[in-house]
Amino acid sequence: MTVVETRLSVWEALAGRAPGRPAGPADPGLWAAVVERLNPARARPMLRLGIEAVELVNVREVPYVMLRSPDDRGGACYLRLSPEEWQLAQLMDGTRTVARLVADFARISGRLAPDQVTRVVADLAGNRMLAELPVDAFRPLDAVARRPWPLRFGRGLLAVVRGRRMVLADVDPLVTFLYRAGGRMLFTRPAAFVLAMVAVLGLVLFGWTWFRGGQAVFLTSGSYAAGAVVLLALNVLALACHELGHALATKHAGRRVPAAGFLVYFGIPSIFVDTTDVWMAGRRARMLTTASGPAAGLILAGLAQIVGLLVPEAAPWAFKLAFAWYLNALFNLNPFLALDGYYFLMDWLEIANLRARGLAYVVARLRRRPPSWGQLDREGRIVALYGTLAVLWLVIAVNLGWRIWTDRVDGLITGLWRAGWPARLLLFAVVVGLAAPLVYLLTGWLGRLWRRVRRRAAERRVATDLPRRVDALRASALGRLPLDRLTHLASHATWVHPRTGQQLVFADAAQPAVYVVVDGAMEGGDPATRPVPCASGSARAA
Repeated sequence: MTVVETRLSVWEALAGRAPGRPAGPADPGLWAAVVERLNPARARPMLRLGIEAVELVNVREVPYVMLRSPDDRGGACYLRLSPEEWQLAQLMDGTRTVARLVADFARISGRLAPDQVTRVVADLAGNRMLAELPVDAFRPLDAVARRPWPLRFGRGLLAVVRGRRMVLADVDPLVTFLYRAGGRMLFTRPAAFVLAMVAVLGLVLFGWTWFRGGQAVFLTSGSYAAGAVVLLALNVLALACHELGHALATKHAGRRVPAAGFLVYFGIPSIFVDTTDVWMAGRRARMLTTASGPAAGLILAGLAQIVGLLVPEAAPWAFKLAFAWYLNALFNLNPFLALDGYYFLMDWLEIANLRARGLAYVVARLRRRPPSWGQLDREGRIVALYGTLAVLWLVIAVNLGWRIWTDRVDGLITGLWRAGWPARLLLFAVVVGLAAPLVYLLTGWLGRLWRRVRRRAAERRVATDLPRRVDALRASALGRLPLDRLTHLASHATWVHPRTGQQLVFADAAQPAVYVVVDGAMEGGDPATRPVPCASGSARAA
């Protein structure tokens, strides 16, 4: 069992970027090595041994190749390439430079595409498929310079709350055992028909019990506090069954389930399984795996309702358990949230970024920007229709949420508030957990707004002080420069006024040829980072 914190290493970040100069002071040896490795004329990428490749066809009958890196215990990476790009990748044996691979790809595809070759190399490097694996360069630095424990504790607590720190366990042997012990029977046609009947009958019974008001959802043994704790525990159980459905479907597709885990996401306990390996099995297997989680919740909820009908003593607990499963399935089947329903729709249509593109289209049309409906192709109309329906669903969801609030949740809030201080503390914890995503987004927005205000204030101060700066530069040896160059230099430099009355100039990085001297002595250093004293009339251009 392992506790990990998700983080992008510096080499993984550099794999998708072009080489360039650092924005600040850095070890020139490090950046020289980075530029050397990414130099198309000298870099010689080599594919790792043991990469699994599967040739598949999408819904539009276009072939592609899925790759899996030779890593275990949940560390495998996956990459989708075209057949031509896979032929190019197979030529990466450590003897060919990237420039040579550009020529080889021109012979394979019949076109000159250096940007595509560079992207393939970067994608292979970022997904751990080249022999020179990415390295977390920050880990040794963290070990050398450990931060104070209050700061480490605070950052760890923030990572737990945001869902970035999780507990992982290798569950593939357990899932394999459950699948072979009877889980495989659930994916046969007779079993699917029987389970569908159970789900439909249970849903009818739940709806009848709900509208009749025969069972309480948020009340357990006359206590709202106990009811909230019970619902929280049942929600974790519902999530576990939901994820087990995903895991069994992944096994049915013949793929591995390398890891499962537990995390706290914005104060809400969550359980998950890693089903990424199903990408190697094709579109139908992905759709079955995605649908198996909500289907498991609907079937178990229906079974619980049937048990509650046959055994009246168990009816209160069966109703609460069914409510947790139905609530989980309702959220996950919603195609307008980034959950199972949305990913099922994307796999069915095989249209990437459907939600972001659909909402972007709606916003563009509200601003009267093209394209219009008549100018869209088939895929564009699907995206536009999805975006429109997503906005309509938002309106319906607000109305539905208000009805549920007035029908059931309002009584829960009132009951917890009147049950004493322990129940009030529980209510506060629930509200904080549910509102944490909104608070996090609001805090991030306020932080960006504050930085924008500070930047604009600094720009206004520079604009106000600009005439005096230009006059000071005119009085110096730089006065021979044209007025527009003087204005540019003065507006991009930061001036500090020490007690001596002198001025410190941080020369602009866009003007690397400008140096400033004091009393006739040249001051060296990087003009983008080093402060240089400047007295009026004692500066010159190199």
